[in-house]
Amino acid sequence: MKKYIGVILAATVLLGCSDTKKQEKLLLDSVISVHDKVMANDESLMKNKMLLDSLVKNVPTVKDSAKVYLKLVDDADSAMSDWMHKFDVENKGKSHKEVIDYLSDQKKKITAIDAQINTAVTQSTKYLSQTKK
Repeated sequence: MKKYIGVILAATVLLGCSDTKKQEKLLLDSVISVHDKVMANDESLMKNKMLLDSLVKNVPTVKDSAKVYLKLVDDADSAMSDWMHKFDVENKGKSHKEVIDYLSDQKKKITAIDAQINTAVTQSTKYLSQTKK
């Protein structure tokens, strides 16, 4: 009987470890998935940034309004850059709870940055299309 309890206990511990690693990997994958989506929008953000910068430098009649949208785009770009530099994908030496808490927090942050970039792209694109007319 004691042999079976030892085997069951060992199996439970091993399965428990793999479940926590699987949970951590799934959460990390979801963070990376949002990151990849954000990076896909980054091209539009950079394109609009260049166009707005050109307007600020070359078209005095729209300089002030273009600066407003340029700041919106710059802020979104800076938020993404800051997040990427601070993000720790390895999480070495942290407990399972610390890893889950960290990744959950990072998912909230990257999701907020995604919304910020979407807003910046949408509003600056609208402004640029109206300015061209």
